[in-house]
Amino acid sequence: MTPDTSQTLVFRDAMADDVVALTALARKTFTDKFGHLYSAENLDLFLEESHNPDLYRDWIADPDVLVRVCEAGDGAMKAYLLCSPLSLPAPDPKPGALELKRVYVDEALQGHGIGSRFIDEALVWARSRQAPEMYLSVYSDNLGAQRLYARLGWEKVAEFLFPVGEHRDLEFLLRLKL
Repeated sequence: MTPDTSQTLVFRDAMADDVVALTALARKTFTDKFGHLYSAENLDLFLEESHNPDLYRDWIADPDVLVRVCEAGDGAMKAYLLCSPLSLPAPDPKPGALELKRVYVDEALQGHGIGSRFIDEALVWARSRQAPEMYLSVYSDNLGAQRLYARLGWEKVAEFLFPVGEHRDLEFLLRLKL
């Protein structure tokens, strides 16, 4: 039986001092979920390009980007949320559209509602910015995530190829009208 960790989780905005831990968590959670799909070279290239300290440092400092973290009672970072201005290849997005860029939870804490809480926080943030819609991308074979987002009202609006090193994954672009 998994212990109840709901009393020991701390949700907060990321700070500049979090860059090292956040980068490590981002690399770990991506690798845990998807690392088996790629060659070591492609995975390493992707992690260096897309999950490096400079990116996280810039995002934390940017007032137009939301970076939230979840820590366990011992202070270990276990999950994070990243939302930003739209950078995905959305067809005809409305001005002010935003992106739910990343929601990742360490495997040990999956199933505790952390991801759902972060999605709720992302939507509150987007609505506070008066965004007309929000986009996200999901790997075409990540059926669990697709079911979750469909239940929450997200609709598939396009497909595109997502680069992981030299490899290309089929991604689904989802939109939620706010």
